[in-house]
Amino acid sequence: MVVNLSLLEFILSVVAIPLIAFGVSTLIPGIQRKIQARIQRRIGPSILTPGLWALFKFLAKEVKRPFSEMPRLYNLLTVLAFLIVWIILASTTVPHIKVVSNIVFITGLLKVKEMIYIIMGSLSNSIMGVRMPIPDICRGSNFKDILRMSLEHLGALRAYKLITVGSFPLYTSLVLPFIPKGSIFLESVVGDNFLFTLPGIFGAVTFFIGYLVLIGEYPFSIMHTKADVIEGPTLEYSGRYRALYLSFKELLMITLGSLFATLYLGIYPDVNNPITIAINFGVAFILSILSSIVGAYSPVLTFRQIYPISLYATAVGFVGILLALLKV
Repeated sequence: MVVNLSLLEFILSVVAIPLIAFGVSTLIPGIQRKIQARIQRRIGPSILTPGLWALFKFLAKEVKRPFSEMPRLYNLLTVLAFLIVWIILASTTVPHIKVVSNIVFITGLLKVKEMIYIIMGSLSNSIMGVRMPIPDICRGSNFKDILRMSLEHLGALRAYKLITVGSFPLYTSLVLPFIPKGSIFLESVVGDNFLFTLPGIFGAVTFFIGYLVLIGEYPFSIMHTKADVIEGPTLEYSGRYRALYLSFKELLMITLGSLFATLYLGIYPDVNNPITIAINFGVAFILSILSSIVGAYSPVLTFRQIYPISLYATAVGFVGILLALLKV
């Protein structure tokens, strides 16, 4: 597959298409909340409130200085996370540029994005940047050799557990479509409908479970469950940094869904073919809807449930890999 893009087409691919995805992503939280509310026999918020209007609301609010040894770095991590997700999506729009459009580059960026939550929790130490008269300690004691942990640190520990075990299904499913091709480059899977093969079915099931883990919503929201750690590593973000945090979470859902459409349906968002953009983002939108339905019926899972689910899902993915190797 040899494609020559002009400079204008390249700019539209890596800037305009992710910008469209960002605009679409602001609608997802409201639609998800509305679906969950209807399933649970509630009215729910208006569609624009949790996503689009929430961004404007936080952009207008004052930025509180976080209680951290490196407050500037803590805030800038939201910028870094947003850029990482943007680059991942942009890399899928130019599959012929092998330097960035390969599965090693994409999975590496996804892993960095996961690590950011751990760094966030390590840099934050108190509730909403306010020095509390009572220390923000939710675990441990002053006794010797007893580890004390804040809400943010506990959330960071849970993030670490999620990226070590919980993300296995996603990365297994990302590799699977490339096995029959003997390549790591996205251009090798473009135009190939891998989903409707036996290995593709196993991979799709594995991908969806990994997708739920990586977006960090119900039932895999233990990193920032409201019942105990509130917001976990992201507890102290305020103002425009809270808006950026919400933005990259929303964009991540579209990005992962877009990646699924590229890898499993062979349809990438091509700037020269607008219908592919609509189909690609449509698939991403469907995945977000399915995740909201799962979340409506699911409680927050603990690691006693997450570990076996992750391992079973990974096993399903490995069955798909074996079938792909056997070219079934």
